[in-house]
Amino acid sequence: MNTIKNMLCAMGMVGLLGAAGCGSGTTMNQTPNLCVVDTTATAMCQPFSGSLSSCKCSPDDYAPRFNNSKNDTWPACISDANPSKYVQLAASLPSAVARTQAFVAMGMSLWKKSGTPTAADFTAARDAYSVASGVGSRVARRQDIHYPEVPGDDKFACATPSIATMYPDRCAGPAKLKPIIDAAFTAGAAGTKPLVQSARVEAALLWFFYLSSLSEEWTSTFDNMEDIDSAWGYVTGGTDRGSPIGLGQYIQQLDSQTYDRCFDALQAGRCWRDIDKDFPSTCSLFYQRTSNQLDKALTRGMALILRDRIGKIPSLTGEAQEAALHFVNIIGLLMDRAVRAVDPAKAEQLKTSTQAVTAAAVNVAQAQGILDSVFACP
Repeated sequence: MNTIKNMLCAMGMVGLLGAAGCGSGTTMNQTPNLCVVDTTATAMCQPFSGSLSSCKCSPDDYAPRFNNSKNDTWPACISDANPSKYVQLAASLPSAVARTQAFVAMGMSLWKKSGTPTAADFTAARDAYSVASGVGSRVARRQDIHYPEVPGDDKFACATPSIATMYPDRCAGPAKLKPIIDAAFTAGAAGTKPLVQSARVEAALLWFFYLSSLSEEWTSTFDNMEDIDSAWGYVTGGTDRGSPIGLGQYIQQLDSQTYDRCFDALQAGRCWRDIDKDFPSTCSLFYQRTSNQLDKALTRGMALILRDRIGKIPSLTGEAQEAALHFVNIIGLLMDRAVRAVDPAKAEQLKTSTQAVTAAAVNVAQAQGILDSVFACP
């Protein structure tokens, strides 16, 4: 380990979790030096290549692929030994793996089917979505941790429909995603524009999986320490680095380096929970680092998915083109917050394309250029 900086985690929990900080008076089980930052060597992480060659890693990033994390500013931890493998905290696979597998199965019936999905396909997909403790149960309560928490002591208040209606941004699952998915399943089972309904389900569920990984890291701080494994399950489907399913596969197929950065961040989460074994979490420093690293990589991944679908619109016709436009409309709503946080003017420009009601109104070159400039690095 390099020389330790005088940067103790006595700052308290800041940002997303708030009150459960290191300054709360809770006694830490680990020795104090596990909650401090190392000085960094000259190189911090695996070099980027190709179009990302100008990207640089943050000094806060966990970098297991470069010298087994010896050159970054993270203390030694369980994730260092094998950059290709996530080391579970729990003894069994998280339920998030089964939900990712259900998403893949739904895709085979709907948006990845070679022909037009039938009413029976929608019924089968809805059954997979609606199983007990399955995807639907989590959509109905999923939170977007980019927004302030719902006031009060109940951190899971979004599961109450009236609360979700009052706080739709934070309660994104029940307030935004569930209505889209429910309506699409109903229309698809009735035979109404099945390609469009398939695209709507796909887009809303990709949004859900994006939110879920970040949300599980948040709940790992106070509700269930093993939720850190669920973050990995929602991105990869419970696989090693090279063979993700679900959301991770979407990102990997578009840009392997962005996906690798996602996996690095998932390993950072496990490293954080190895460094900070207290429950509730008593050291926010490495949680914040983990969340920021995963958020940046996943958000670029979602931007790449949106960019790809925007680019397909001109080459499509009929209902297939309409389906692509509906997909872009939904993921465009998700990405508006992230773009607006960087450049409100560009967010307004992008909105004219992502919320267009006709394919002719989509400015493909402008929209892709904005996404490329705002999310240039993972």
